[in-house]
Amino acid sequence: MASRKRRETQAPNSCPRGQILRNAYLQLSRKTRKRRFVRARCIRDVGNPGKGFQGIGPGIGPLRKGDLTKFGYEHVVSMSPLKRKVALAKAVRAYGSLTVWRKLNALYVYTRNTAPESSALFDEDRNWVREKYGLHES
Repeated sequence: MASRKRRETQAPNSCPRGQILRNAYLQLSRKTRKRRFVRARCIRDVGNPGKGFQGIGPGIGPLRKGDLTKFGYEHVVSMSPLKRKVALAKAVRAYGSLTVWRKLNALYVYTRNTAPESSALFDEDRNWVREKYGLHES
């Protein structure tokens, strides 16, 4: 019990501007199945005010990795616009324009604050898909 008290008192009272307090938690190792205490600390605030989605439901939901990369749509910051559009055209043929638009929209929303450069490209590509193909189910 004394160790728990000591751990709780190590948390900072306030954080500098641009950071938020992350709560302490127990981390479970997948390999060794051992638990490790991670103390509360200040982390960089990358979101809008608050600490996450507070509404009802999961929001946009998690992304499925690799859905667009298998068509060559990866490392978008270093890709030329033509290569990005060729990769997206292949994805539209496979999934339909609405599904690809939704994937690009989720990427845009999730990276808006953390990676604004790539987020702007996702926004540009999302708008291109709508203009070129419309929004139709496959």
